Amino acid sequence: MFEYCYRISDRYGKKIVAIAIFTNKSTKSTNQYHDKYFGTEITYTFNKYVVSDFDEEELKKSPKLFSKALLASIYLNQTKNEMSHRIAYKRTLLRKVWLLSNGERAEIRALLYFIDYLLKLPKSMSEQLVRDVKDEIKGEEEILNLYKEDLPPTLAAVLELERQEGIEQGIEQTIKQIISGLIETGADDEWIAEVSKLPTTKIIEIRKGLK
Repeated sequence: MFEYCYRISDRYGKKIVAIAIFTNKSTKSTNQYHDKYFGTEITYTFNKYVVSDFDEEELKKSPKLFSKALLASIYLNQTKNEMSHRIAYKRTLLRKVWLLSNGERAEIRALLYFIDYLLKLPKSMSEQLVRDVKDEIKGEEEILNLYKEDLPPTLAAVLELERQEGIEQGIEQTIKQIISGLIETGADDEWIAEVSKLPTTKIIEIRKGLK
């Protein structure tokens, strides 16, 4: 943490607030780094929070961004062997964060990343989460587009899924228009199916739609 601090300070020239979140109840963990060598001393002190010191229900009510980071840490402990619960907690927490309006965009983006990487899921569940979030996000795409330059994996996958589905819908619409044109010229269903490599049932479905 000391190295991160001086490297960030050197690169960006910004004031830094350092926070360590301890997910266990250990009292041995310190919030200070000290180094001494031939008369040269460095003492680096940072903020230390132990998750077990906080009440989950109070954190849920809090509008503060940091409360969501603590909740993610609590859920990490609670769901070590319960991935089905973790996916539900993660979905809810991501939604709460992307709807927050009391933080800067960079802060919210960083928090989304923190939650996404802390609450890891098996591949199949990650894919399910993407589909779930996509369904929930209807009408809120504009909010996510604010962060599209650097979205965490789950939300980036949601936007990519929407893009792919949009492409597929466009292709399907184009094919339908071509088939409709062939039908209107008087071509029979079997011939259209043969040249388009589509099932005859699909051609018949399109023909019924024209009526």
